[in-house]
Amino acid sequence: MGTDRAFVTGETKRFQLDFNIMRGFKADGGHGETKGLSHTGQVIQIPKHRHHVSLSFFHFNTRLRYQLSPKLGISLVVPYTIKEQMASVEWPDHQPTPDERDASRRNGYIHHRDETYQGFEDPKLSVFYKFRGVLKANDMLAFSGGLSVPIGQIEPDPYKLGDDGQKHLHIQFGTGTLTPGVEIRYWVPIAKSIALQTTLVTRRPFYENEHEFLAPADTSFFLSAVYEPTQILRLRSSWMFLRQGSGYWSGEKDINTGLRMRALILGANIGRHTRLNTSLIVPIRQRMLDGD
Repeated sequence: MGTDRAFVTGETKRFQLDFNIMRGFKADGGHGETKGLSHTGQVIQIPKHRHHVSLSFFHFNTRLRYQLSPKLGISLVVPYTIKEQMASVEWPDHQPTPDERDASRRNGYIHHRDETYQGFEDPKLSVFYKFRGVLKANDMLAFSGGLSVPIGQIEPDPYKLGDDGQKHLHIQFGTGTLTPGVEIRYWVPIAKSIALQTTLVTRRPFYENEHEFLAPADTSFFLSAVYEPTQILRLRSSWMFLRQGSGYWSGEKDINTGLRMRALILGANIGRHTRLNTSLIVPIRQRMLDGD
């Protein structure tokens, strides 16, 4: 069983086209809030409450890989995402009056709404290099490095707009900057049709975009088991650990960023040189880094 049949051959040039579909449900987040919005649109102070946000998504990737040599290749990933946001206002420590509840809901609406957003995210261009026979005859170690190109939709400072009582959006579809990323992957067969894979993926923006936003860095680790019953079908299950750092608006921490998540990913790959990959993400545990 090879690591990737399109790469096992000795050919020096080969195209591979992948279509990836990923579905995720109810990634929860939110933050504490002490502001409300009056019926005239003025920002007012009210008792502490919480904005709770839940995000589900469809993520579509089109990936083209071109093998320059048996070890070296380039890839282009073009992502498109549909984000389904559900929002509510919670009062865990206080019983609000009708006026306080109405003010919190009006203010909550300008921050987070039950809406669906969609668009292209930043495409990524990468160079990858593979080593075979690292620890045993049939294993593979692959390194990939590249840049995300700032094409996805970005938003102006939502906190400045919120302080003025204006409707805004916290969801971004890109970083607004050229963002470097690195991926390290190790694959080892353990039986005729079974393999284990570990993957480390990280990206980090290094400068602010045109709206003075420094997007958060994030790192993901995957431990996967792969079963290949036929040459055109590959089944996999993965345990994912995700850590997203904090973003900053003009040097001020964005309280809507910063997350730790553990999740189970179940998926299947169908095809050889042109493949359809499907995945389902099931969050197991998640926590905002600020603990709020």
